[in-house]
Amino acid sequence: MPVIICQERRIDSRGDDVLQSLERAGIGIPSGCRTGRCQNCLAQLKGGSPPPLAQRGLNSRQRDLNYFLACQYQPESDIEIELLDLNCRRTAILVEKQELNARVLRVRLRAEVDWRAGQYLTLWRTPLKGRPYSIASRPEEGFMELHVRRRGGLVSGWLEHELDTGDECLVSLPRGDCFYSPAMPGQSMVLVGMGTGLSPVYGVLKQALVDGHHGDICVYACAGEPGHFYLLRELQALSAQSERLRVVPVVRRDADRLADAQQEDVAALLASRHPNLRGQLVYLSGEPAQVARLHYQCFMQGAHPGNIFSDPFEWAN
Repeated sequence: MPVIICQERRIDSRGDDVLQSLERAGIGIPSGCRTGRCQNCLAQLKGGSPPPLAQRGLNSRQRDLNYFLACQYQPESDIEIELLDLNCRRTAILVEKQELNARVLRVRLRAEVDWRAGQYLTLWRTPLKGRPYSIASRPEEGFMELHVRRRGGLVSGWLEHELDTGDECLVSLPRGDCFYSPAMPGQSMVLVGMGTGLSPVYGVLKQALVDGHHGDICVYACAGEPGHFYLLRELQALSAQSERLRVVPVVRRDADRLADAQQEDVAALLASRHPNLRGQLVYLSGEPAQVARLHYQCFMQGAHPGNIFSDPFEWAN
């Protein structure tokens, strides 16, 4: 099996990725989503080049310096690596938390960081364990709003049952390019939020409206069934204030329990309602496989790759 040399130790990979191998050897390394999205497990390869998958989502400078995502690198030969301390963290204060429904908890934090609605940050439960969450609020609102799936996990359970208003926690600096830019305010926009993937979509939508976007906007809010929706009233209130905004609830079952809900696969709705996405802005957020499928579909329907913004994530604990 390939050997990983790290901190003057030789570690047998045993067919695992670098992150798993280091953890098994007792070497501390920050981690979060384990899908490559949060970028908390960055390391540097000394010699050679990491595989493309292990550098997916990194910027050109990071790639040139041989940085890679430890959770996405399964070595096929011996490698030597160096751990990095690139995860700048800031102290945040919990200012509010509220149950939005039986499945989603709203958490609001204040911290001295810059962000844009739709970006994501990592919330740290321990020095090495954290989870990424997207930001649903605008900077002008004065707090970072996160929508947390209530799963009783390492971070979600801690947020719901242990962290109290006024308590401090640590967050990473916000990242990601899934935010609104007013460069072309007349473009039509299509936004798809699946589950708590609605969080960045909601933030992007609010920012676009405040910035005076005057193109047509269509938001698809997707859930398994009507009872799983959250923020639907807020979305519908925004729609009532803008004649260019349309909100479409999409469910997999029991659509008759909610007025105007569509019981159909969102991919089919995009194909029928937006057959030509040329020149339009597209925002996609939700489970990675679904986002990847929709990303490809939107590209095939004419959306320019630079106009497709995606925020795939696992339902983190």
